[in-house]
Amino acid sequence: MIAKGERIREVKRLVNMYGGRNSKWVKKSSPEVVDSDGAVYEFHWYECYGIGILEIKRKKVS
Repeated sequence: MIAKGERIREVKRLVNMYGGRNSKWVKKSSPEVVDSDGAVYEFHWYECYGIGILEIKRKKVS
């Protein structure tokens, strides 16, 4: 977990767009994944209990 509730910069936008309460939102990331070309990535997303996983993004690490 990267951040939870009020520590998520986007939490107000997430609540306005998708619902839920500030305290139920978390920002998470995956372990590093190596692509077939050798590039290393992580996936980041927002998650809220009762709503699900939203806004998945791939971030290049190296």
